[in-house]
Amino acid sequence: MEIQVNKLRELMTLMKPVIPRKSTLKVAGYIRVGDGKAVATDLETMVIYDLPEATEPMLLPYASLADTLKYIPGNTVKIEAKDRKLSLAWDGGTASYPTEDVQDFPVLPELETRAEGLIDGDTLVSAMQAALPYTATDSQRPVLGGVTLVLGRPVEVAAGDGFTMSHQVLGLTFPLEEKAIIPARSVLILGYVFDKTPRTPPSTADSLISVITARRQLHIALIGENKLKVDFGQSASVVINLIQGNPPEWLKLIPKGEPIMQSDLFAPQLEAAVKRVRDIAKDGSGIVRMAFADGKLTVSAVGEEQEISATLDAIRTQGEPGRTAINYTYLLRYLAGKLGIITLSQYDATGPLVFEYQNSPRVLIMPMSVKWGDEPVAAEKPEPEPETIEENPEDKEPEASLGEESAEAEQETGEGTPEPEEPVAAAAKPTGKKRRKKTTT
Repeated sequence: MEIQVNKLRELMTLMKPVIPRKSTLKVAGYIRVGDGKAVATDLETMVIYDLPEATEPMLLPYASLADTLKYIPGNTVKIEAKDRKLSLAWDGGTASYPTEDVQDFPVLPELETRAEGLIDGDTLVSAMQAALPYTATDSQRPVLGGVTLVLGRPVEVAAGDGFTMSHQVLGLTFPLEEKAIIPARSVLILGYVFDKTPRTPPSTADSLISVITARRQLHIALIGENKLKVDFGQSASVVINLIQGNPPEWLKLIPKGEPIMQSDLFAPQLEAAVKRVRDIAKDGSGIVRMAFADGKLTVSAVGEEQEISATLDAIRTQGEPGRTAINYTYLLRYLAGKLGIITLSQYDATGPLVFEYQNSPRVLIMPMSVKWGDEPVAAEKPEPEPETIEENPEDKEPEASLGEESAEAEQETGEGTPEPEEPVAAAAKPTGKKRRKKTTT
């Protein structure tokens, strides 16, 4: 195979996030080239790239080749494989590495396509990436460790870890109604490939601006029983092994009807107020209290022997005065980076708080049980639907939880994460020492 050095570098960059740092399968550290394709996989996600130069099947050792490519001059490099040895030759130098038998590399079998269609990739990929911080990192709950893609009319995206939940309805449609749970790492890889592959100019494009601003269409296909294939134009594809099991009934968790209290708040002001009280909240199991009355919001925290509060004006408030308590870590995670107005709604005294911000997903955060003076206003456990999930081992458990684990899945997420220049991984859940469950006053 003779290939341009720059093209080979581009290939290595594209395949980088799917190459696992550790794997039980040694050939997973290689890129298979041949039959006009280049393929890499972490056994959960497979990236396929069109490579017409690749006619002879062989395995390229990713780590060794990526390092060598930093120093190869010239325009082209010739690559040959023989007797489990890979040889490179370029103008002024050569290199060789041990390789593996190409027959040992996992290949994608021929699978029946159950449904397929075109979807606005800019909207879909952005929505799935926005849901990532709300996925669970506990491998014991596989169905909560991915982003749920609800296909149909309309397409929806949801994710939740049992204590917070993200949900977004997209203005998209798909010809088949089905739910698919995409592993969090696969969403990262999908977004990375989406950013790295070129946009195909629309046929009506008549200027650079129209090319840049054009919405990018992705071809989505459900293949076999548990795979999702995404085609990025004619250059690359990603095949994902979906998490097995039934996703939580997200839509049943979203409050219906009119809120009993709704308030518009300036996000940076709320974030600043929470940060003022969080040091005391750390001594009070991470709880911050929020009381709405007379067009104002008072944020407070109670520790073992101290209390602190901060009051801010609401931009708009309607409904009855209300109060609730939530984990400050979840709240700060939601507020991070938001510069405009958020809408906070409460639909009943013991239900989740619902947050909305511009075009971002709607986010639900479960309340925590506290006592307000001599009057307990604890968030009671909901009805058995949905089933309450187990205690978060790193946090105090809210009195109720979002989501249910409907079935066990055998699939586990791949190891390793993309390098810093790649997409940022989902936000970690709050950490801290496990505390004995108690009620604060």
